[in-house]
Amino acid sequence: MKIAIDRIRVLAFILVFLGVLFGIFDAVRTGALFLSIGTIVIATTKYLGSNRHRKIELTLPVGMAALLFVVALTLPHAK
Repeated sequence: MKIAIDRIRVLAFILVFLGVLFGIFDAVRTGALFLSIGTIVIATTKYLGSNRHRKIELTLPVGMAALLFVVALTLPHAK
């Protein structure tokens, strides 16, 4: 189980890196989408792997990433 979560987490970090890279090179919408998806996966796997389960540790990062996803979809004239 831990190996599968680590592989998913590595994929999420790659998505975040690609999101930042796309954002730097003028593909803002694609970068924001990759960044938000990667952030949601990282926050969820970190929450599931911890011994303490406080809801704010999951809802705040996932909520902010979901809002970034929505904003990226509604950007006018984004490339």
